Amino acid sequence: MKHEMKLQLKDIHTRKNTKIATILKKRFASSQLSNQDEPFWDASSYGLDKVEYFLELEENKKVQLLNELAQNRISEAFHIEKSGIAYGSKMTILSDNIDERVLYGSFTGDEARHFKLIEKYHHNTIAEDITDNSFLEFLSNTIEVAPKKSLVFMIQVLLEGWGLDHYSTMAKECKNSNLKTDLQSILEDEVVHHGSGVILFDENNLTKKEREFITHSLISFFQMVQVGPIGILAQLETMTSKFNNYNRVHALEQLNAFGSTDEKLLKLKRLMRKAGANSIIEELEAKGLLRPLDLSQMAACF
Repeated sequence: MKHEMKLQLKDIHTRKNTKIATILKKRFASSQLSNQDEPFWDASSYGLDKVEYFLELEENKKVQLLNELAQNRISEAFHIEKSGIAYGSKMTILSDNIDERVLYGSFTGDEARHFKLIEKYHHNTIAEDITDNSFLEFLSNTIEVAPKKSLVFMIQVLLEGWGLDHYSTMAKECKNSNLKTDLQSILEDEVVHHGSGVILFDENNLTKKEREFITHSLISFFQMVQVGPIGILAQLETMTSKFNNYNRVHALEQLNAFGSTDEKLLKLKRLMRKAGANSIIEELEAKGLLRPLDLSQMAACF
């Protein structure tokens, strides 16, 4: 069953329809302009300006690495917005009344617009299969199989709340004027999406099945967060032959991996607290999931 779902997800994310593509090009004509000449983010946006192994690289390798990291960041946003369309569509179908249907129908339109805004910056054809990315696969699978109330918590309260902070940082640090404007436009919609999730979610109204789904999903999600910025380190490692376990730990220290990961976990905890998910927080804390791994444990995740 899991294998079949992976094939279905890959198929729906890669299948093309030229007739519909023509319609969408006209429908979203105002979203098609971009300035690709300006850089996206500099080294400080990834914390690499303090990592000696990055600073020792030749200039062309620095540029190559920053371009790859930027495309990874854009690719993730591209697939997140694509998943947002699926979420809005599913929640529209599951709606109990016309007000709810209008709300989620409008969300679907927002996510389609976001997707087209990000699409023009996306050139990562190699990473098209989302099953190669554990977080994107987790997100897509969650939307496909989660019960309705579990979805409100996982997507609107937690992930869109976290996304607000992530997109805000991306926009603030972005060096490309067009992309900065597009990210700021996306943020305006995401504030409403997240805020409505906080209003709609009520931990006391969860069924046993819904609560168990949330807990099980959060275990997987927080384990991904706990490992810190190892994706950035793995990308850096492809540019140099100097890395061993000691160097990985040293680079993670210079990346402030523990501190930045701890900050992310605290933000996620605050989002859950804001929604009143107190017993869920207690369960996660009891399992040690709201603390970062130490640097040696992060390094061992390679």
